[in-house]
Amino acid sequence: MFTQVVVGWDASPNSEAALRWAAARGDAAPLLIVHTVPGADTSSEYLRATGDLPEARVELIDRAERLRTEHPGRTVDTLTVHGRPDKELAAYLDGGALVVVGASQSGHETAWTLGARLAGRRGRGAVAVIPPDWEAAERRGVVVGVDGSARAKEAVRFGIEESVRLGEPLELVHAWLVPTSWNSAYIEYLSDVSLMEDMRRDVLDDAMAFAREHSADPSGRLERGAAAAILAEATESASVVIVASHTAGGMARFLLGSVSHDLLLRATGPVIVVSDVG
Repeated sequence: MFTQVVVGWDASPNSEAALRWAAARGDAAPLLIVHTVPGADTSSEYLRATGDLPEARVELIDRAERLRTEHPGRTVDTLTVHGRPDKELAAYLDGGALVVVGASQSGHETAWTLGARLAGRRGRGAVAVIPPDWEAAERRGVVVGVDGSARAKEAVRFGIEESVRLGEPLELVHAWLVPTSWNSAYIEYLSDVSLMEDMRRDVLDDAMAFAREHSADPSGRLERGAAAAILAEATESASVVIVASHTAGGMARFLLGSVSHDLLLRATGPVIVVSDVG
């Protein structure tokens, strides 16, 4: 499915959780662990025995050796570089990689976590964001959020592959809200809501039909409520929740899309954001 699985690592508990999740996937793709150290590269630093970069490189090599022992036969490579994590890791999205990071690697609370910044970039890969305690709950099932867009169908296609790989059921979820601006008479309101619900069910049915065309047998769930909250609730027990990125290029590419962005901030389990095709 992927050319490689790339994990952003910095020895923090959050990055350790991401590494454990990536290694446990059983993916046949090579695993690359990338440790980005703040600062700029200097040729002399590579020749020194001490310093931030050499010390980080030794620490990462030791961690990779332990990982190879834990997962015999898994191809594990390492890379230690100076730079910004979002910039270094985003380069792998253009190569069709799955980039895996912890839920927050910023060291403080912020809406623009590393995962959100990566998921807001265009590329042919996908971004997985893993909470530090994802192993605390018993997990089963692949959940895909759908909204009727072409990008959501790519998320469904990805969800089918994950469901087959894990041997777990696939569920498609479409959530909707009644517009707050509606203030018509009660009978008219009920009629309008019923019509909108029928339209929303058509969106779900279309996604279900698309999945069946690709040899899947999903279940479907239509929910009235905020999509991010409903999908975040699914992360409490699902093996993974998958959504599409809704970026547009330029500065707008950092506007990941409110549902995907809010989901990354609320999720208690693994979330994969399928990036735009660049």
